[in-house]
Amino acid sequence: MSKTLTSCFRINGTHTFPRHSLALFVLMSCQSAWAEDYFDPELLSLGTGTSDVDLSAFSHAGGVAEGDYLVTIFVNQREAESRELQFKKNTQGNVVPQLTPALLKTLGVNVDQLPALKDLPKDQPVADLSALIPQSTVKFDLSRLRLDVSIPQVAMQPGRDSQSDPALWDDGIPAMLFNYNLSAGRNEQTANGDSRATNNVFANVQTGANVGAWRLRSTLTHSQTNADDGNSSHSTRFSSTYLARDVRDWRSRLLMGEASTGGDVLDGVPFRGVQLRSAEQMMPARLRGFAPQINGVANSNARVTVRQNGYVVYETYVAPGPFEIKDLYQAGMSGDLDVAVTEADGSVHTFVVPYSSLPVMLRPGAVKYELTAGRYDGGTTQGSRQSDFVLATLIYGLPKNLTLYGGLLTSQKYSALSMGSGVSLGDWGAMSADGTFSSTQFDDKDRQGGASWRVRYSKSMLSTGTSVDLTALRYSTRNYYSFAEYNSVGYAQREDVSPWLLSRRRSSFQTQVTQQLGDWGSVSLRANRDDYYGSTKTLTSLAAGYNGSYRGVSYGLYYTVDRMKGNGDWPENRQLSFNMTVPFSLFTYSPALQNTWASSQFTHDNQGRTQNQAGIAGSNADGAFSYSVMQGWGNQDQVSNSNLNLGYQGSKGNISAGYGYSSDMRSMNLNMSGGAVVHSQGVTLSRPLGSSVALISAPGAEGVSLSNNGGKTDSRGYAVVSYLSDYSRNSIGLDPSTLPDNVDLPQNQQTVYPTNGAVVKAEFATRIGYQVLMTLMRDGGAGVVPFGATAVLAQSAAGEENTGIVGDNGQIYLTGLPQKGELAVTWGKGRDKQCRVSYNLQGLAPTAQMPVIQMNGDCR
Repeated sequence: MSKTLTSCFRINGTHTFPRHSLALFVLMSCQSAWAEDYFDPELLSLGTGTSDVDLSAFSHAGGVAEGDYLVTIFVNQREAESRELQFKKNTQGNVVPQLTPALLKTLGVNVDQLPALKDLPKDQPVADLSALIPQSTVKFDLSRLRLDVSIPQVAMQPGRDSQSDPALWDDGIPAMLFNYNLSAGRNEQTANGDSRATNNVFANVQTGANVGAWRLRSTLTHSQTNADDGNSSHSTRFSSTYLARDVRDWRSRLLMGEASTGGDVLDGVPFRGVQLRSAEQMMPARLRGFAPQINGVANSNARVTVRQNGYVVYETYVAPGPFEIKDLYQAGMSGDLDVAVTEADGSVHTFVVPYSSLPVMLRPGAVKYELTAGRYDGGTTQGSRQSDFVLATLIYGLPKNLTLYGGLLTSQKYSALSMGSGVSLGDWGAMSADGTFSSTQFDDKDRQGGASWRVRYSKSMLSTGTSVDLTALRYSTRNYYSFAEYNSVGYAQREDVSPWLLSRRRSSFQTQVTQQLGDWGSVSLRANRDDYYGSTKTLTSLAAGYNGSYRGVSYGLYYTVDRMKGNGDWPENRQLSFNMTVPFSLFTYSPALQNTWASSQFTHDNQGRTQNQAGIAGSNADGAFSYSVMQGWGNQDQVSNSNLNLGYQGSKGNISAGYGYSSDMRSMNLNMSGGAVVHSQGVTLSRPLGSSVALISAPGAEGVSLSNNGGKTDSRGYAVVSYLSDYSRNSIGLDPSTLPDNVDLPQNQQTVYPTNGAVVKAEFATRIGYQVLMTLMRDGGAGVVPFGATAVLAQSAAGEENTGIVGDNGQIYLTGLPQKGELAVTWGKGRDKQCRVSYNLQGLAPTAQMPVIQMNGDCR
């Protein structure tokens, strides 16, 4: 019984108590004495001959020894950042993290508005956070090096969850970037004994260079077609070449070169010149736009070509069946997307994906603007007017959910003025309406004026599962010309663009609606209809679909219409298709078949042709390798065809190949995509790059998996993490379970805040060496080193201390040890409570069966 407890029973002999009253008195009077548990270290000294180990630091849950720890800080269960933090004893003798007001402010605490904190020294640790901020707590998990800080929401900075501190934004390191997409195909057709072969090659390479805040970008596009009959064509051009940088104080971006103006107010204009525009990504809590998604159905190994503003911006090969394209690099440019699907037999069907921004809405007091001066740089005609122009737009958010916007474009013989307003209708969605007035003069003719009126609407109703992505109606008077139309009038249309692109639109309607049906799947509708001045032609496009699943079996029904009527009808395409996928996992638990499924597709068009596809597809366990084998046949003497497709997604890029065969046709295609970052330490290959990326450096850690996107480090320990979120917190990590046996990571997670286009470097310190389980014996036969003692590698690099705590029977586990070295062991402040161990691991190399070396160490 402890002395404290014994003293509680010293009752004055002149008083007597009933037994139950005595017990009650003891419990009440000793409540404070029992408030804290105490573990007697003598219990650990059995057989060691010592009882002087100090375990006071571990007497509380989460207790640690004093020192510096690399920890990941979570604020209100959200990861905030990783940093090295000092832990020291406070006045109560507890080891606590040293949290300063400056650090708390970085973590989102509203230090400047809290009376208990605002006047404290910014760089001095606070004594007791819970006393300064009531109901706040700090907990440390040593096993995971995780520090949880809980702060009442009232004490946090308003809107903290939706913004990041600009002081954290990182412009990255000097580097060069390359993003490539290559496709090649060969079609061989035989008819009446004659054979004809056509080869197609397409390459799109986005290049870039970063120095500080400056970004240099350019896109190289090459397309080439060669046929046996001597017909060939090729095109090579550089586009979107510009130099840009952020202007942080203005939350804006300065660009010089080739780009396109925004399409929120006036129609987008491709130009060469100078542009200054506000950057939404630098603003807190703003939507960052959207990229159009392209959906379609292919009947064979088909080539999909996407044009925008007359130029090919994307091309790839797809397998038979439904396909979707969501990674358009230049989707931010204005202009509808002209999509052509070229089947293996040479047949082509085209459709248009409308691209228009959502209704313009800003919060009260928010501003978006653009100033552009340059020269028109369009490409839908064989030449065009090279008109110099100046454009200015302004969008301003007002109270009562109202937004006003306007814009002006002026050139020598053309001008346009736009004014409009957007309004939030609450539960009814959002709507905008605007009018654009143009004044145009052709040659020596009189000026003519016209107007274009537009209404746009969008709504997402979560309660009913209905989403109206965009519905827009536009009408233009006869004498209205957009700037692109003005510059194209009088010039012949290029042969490789669709026939309707140069026509002057009179009216346009477009809508995209999605309805979720719960367990019954979802239905979607996309439709647009355009008519034109000077002709009776109309362009109609409709796509309706239904998707569902039942017990793992997924199915879909699609109907598409693409029609151009009037002035020499363009071939109409109407198509109904149905597809179904059945996973093999429904019938077997074999691991080899868990990622394998059977699929079938039925397609019927307006020519009465019916085509069927059936086959098997699958992938390996991690999804890196995929394959499909399909067989097709038809009802109108269509030749049966067979298709094989293989794909691989590696840490250094993606590759896929397809082969199609029939009695009169053979087709082959190959797609490759990936990226590369050139930096001061060499070249690092990767999967396709996004706007901003992180370059991971973990010297000596080869083949370690990334926790972000499935990539791996190369032979030098470098890797690239793609598609980071600009100006936001991104967690970058390495999977410690994939580390080589001789490599250890003191830290496996980092947080970065890249600016647009940045290559931020995430350096992970590695400890390369042996894993050792050492039994520390005290000099002179005094037994083993006591439990709780600390051992430090004497040769540890500054800031990378290699340390461990002695466990039972004097054993300690250390990683990253060199072959020879010395350990400094301490379990108290006196010289008799310290010793050093010299070790030599020569001849004790680890094996595959025993990667951890076991040995004894003499502590002298």
